[in-house]
Amino acid sequence: MNRTIAGRQCSGCVVRLALEGLTTAIVLLNRHHRILLVNQAAQELLGIGPHDLGKPIHRVPVDPSLRTAWSEACATPEPVTTLVHITQPADRMLRIAIGHCRTPTGKSLGWVLSACDVTNDRRISVTLTTELAVELLRYLHGRGKIPPQEPLTPAEWRVLHLLGEGLPNDDIARQLGVSPNTLRTHLKSLYRKLGFSNRTALVAFAARLKEGPPRGPVPHPFR
Repeated sequence: MNRTIAGRQCSGCVVRLALEGLTTAIVLLNRHHRILLVNQAAQELLGIGPHDLGKPIHRVPVDPSLRTAWSEACATPEPVTTLVHITQPADRMLRIAIGHCRTPTGKSLGWVLSACDVTNDRRISVTLTTELAVELLRYLHGRGKIPPQEPLTPAEWRVLHLLGEGLPNDDIARQLGVSPNTLRTHLKSLYRKLGFSNRTALVAFAARLKEGPPRGPVPHPFR
C-alpha cells in the first residue's frame, strides 16, 4: 500500500486523534502485514514512525525480540500477550499484545499490535520482593532490626525461587541458561546478602518464601 494513501486514510479522523493520545503504543497493519497507522507512543517505544507507513513490518528495523514475538503471534489464530525485553530504541521491558482485526463475519482485516512499557513496574516488583525477603529474614532470625541488606538482582531472585522448589544446581543452571560457575557466583552472593552460611539454611529460607509469610513461631534457621 502506498504510504501516502495510508497516511491520508486516518489523517483527520477522531479515531486517529484518540490513538495519538494514548500512552499505549498502537500499530495497525493490514492483512498483508503492511503498516497502516502508528501513534506517538509507538514511535517512542518501538521506533516505528510515519516514514514506515506502507512497509511490511518484517522490513522495518525493529528490535529482534519484537520481531520474534510478531512471528510467533502470526502463527496462531488467537490473540497473544507476552513480555518482551527490547534494547532498541531503548532498553525496556514491554507487555506486548498482538491479535487479528476481523469483521463481524470473521473475515480478516489485518492486525493490531499494542505495547505498554512495564519497565518500572517490573523493577518495583523485584524491589518489593527483595524487601519481603529481608523482612522474613529478620523474622526468622528473631533479631529485630538488622543492617540494611543489598538488593537482590533479578538473576539472584530467580535462583532463590528455584532453590525454593528443591531443584539441584544442575537443573537450576539449565533452567536459567547459565554455566555452573555462574550459578555458584549467584549462590555465593545470596549467602552474603541474606546472611546464610550453608545451602541447607538458604534452601529452607527459599522454601518459606514460596509459602508466603510464616504463621506463628518459626525455628531459627541455624539451630
